[in-house]
Amino acid sequence: MSLAALLALTACSGGGSLVYGFIEPVTEPVSSIEFRVPDELVELEEGYAEDRVFESITVSAVESDDPAGCAVEYEFDFADGGLERYREELENGLNGNATLDGRMARGLTGRDLEDIELSEDYSSAVVPLDCAASPSDDESTSRVAFSWVVGDETYILASVEVAAMQGGELFIHEPEVNGWELDTNGNWIQQ
Repeated sequence: MSLAALLALTACSGGGSLVYGFIEPVTEPVSSIEFRVPDELVELEEGYAEDRVFESITVSAVESDDPAGCAVEYEFDFADGGLERYREELENGLNGNATLDGRMARGLTGRDLEDIELSEDYSSAVVPLDCAASPSDDESTSRVAFSWVVGDETYILASVEVAAMQGGELFIHEPEVNGWELDTNGNWIQQ
């Protein structure tokens, strides 16, 4: 293994990975998080299963081009027909100087295209961030949002903000499930 590869591996060695389903809080730092909407909630939210955009979104800490900064990489696992539905809805809303790539960048990461690296097939994106000073620092985060398309409208079922520290640790802030909450028995109920 080359020295450069070894340094790249240790630069983002914040911890392991986990699957996050908007149920349990994350208490330990990790370097990669696979976000999923829980199956129970997919079944309860009418129309979401058929019209959702994503199966999962994985966010991993990666080395930043700026040595003083942090970066995260998104990997999008689109649901069957999800990318096509999302592209079509965004293409129908194009106007002025807007481009499909620009709208996809904003829709997928919440950031402008010129601020990120977006893959041509929309399967991944790298987003530079200011590094968080502590696990509770939510000043510079990147948004993960689970959308679904109904007609010519896009709705968000669940979202969360992710912060990264210089050592490659990721932390979750402000998880939200629109219209639903967990009761004390762990069951999803409508708000």
